[in-house]
Amino acid sequence: MKKILLGALFLPFVFVDAQQSLNINNVTGSQSVFENVVSGTGAPVKYEDIQGSPYQSPLFQKASVGEKYGNIEVRYNAYTDDIEFLNNGKTEVLPKQDDFSRIEVLPSKQVFVYLKNSSEPKGYLIEIVKGRNSVYKKEKVIFKDAAPAPNTYQTGKPAMFVKQDPVYYIKTTSGNISKVSSLKKITNLFPEKEKEYNMYIKSNNLKFNDSDIAKLVNFINQ
Repeated sequence: MKKILLGALFLPFVFVDAQQSLNINNVTGSQSVFENVVSGTGAPVKYEDIQGSPYQSPLFQKASVGEKYGNIEVRYNAYTDDIEFLNNGKTEVLPKQDDFSRIEVLPSKQVFVYLKNSSEPKGYLIEIVKGRNSVYKKEKVIFKDAAPAPNTYQTGKPAMFVKQDPVYYIKTTSGNISKVSSLKKITNLFPEKEKEYNMYIKSNNLKFNDSDIAKLVNFINQ
C-alpha cells in the first residue's frame, strides 16, 4: 500500500498508511506557497490580480510520488517550477530531492521527473517517452509586469502570466540530453538510420507535437 504524504511546515515529513507511519528526518521542511509575485516596483502582486495562470492546471489532482508514496493531491506551478501539494487544506511545496523526484498524476498518467542538472535541462520536466531513448518536455510560464499607459490615447497593460512554447529534450542511450526543435533534429541524432526515420515521418505525416514525437521515438526504440 502506498503511503500518504502529510508533511508539516518546518517539521519533519510524516508518511502514513493504515499499518504504519514513517518519519522522514533530515529533510528540508516543506514551505508554504505565497501566491504573489514581486513587481518591478518591489511591491507584491497577488496571483489573483494577475491575468493568466502560473499553473499547468489550477486544479489539484491525485498523484503518486516516487516509489513509496501515493494519494497526494498535486499541481505544477510552471512559473516557480514547483510541485505544490495539499496538506490538510494548506498548499505547500514538495521538496526537490531524490525520494520525490518522480511524480505520476493518476487521472492523466502524466509523469513529472525532477532533474538536478547544473545546466539545461533542469527542474521538473514532463516525460513524454520512457525507454532506451527518452523524451522530455519543459513547460514554462513567465511574469510580465504591468505597464502604465504611454499617453492619454492608449491604455496600460495589466500584469500577466504568459505561457512559453514548450521545449523538448531527447535523452539517448549514451546518456546525452539534447534539445530538439523539430523532428529532423531528432533524426539527426541517429545518423545510422536517419534516412529510414525521415521516411517514417513522411509516410505517417508526423508533426512536431507530443503525440507525434512519441510515435517517432517509440519507432526509433524498436
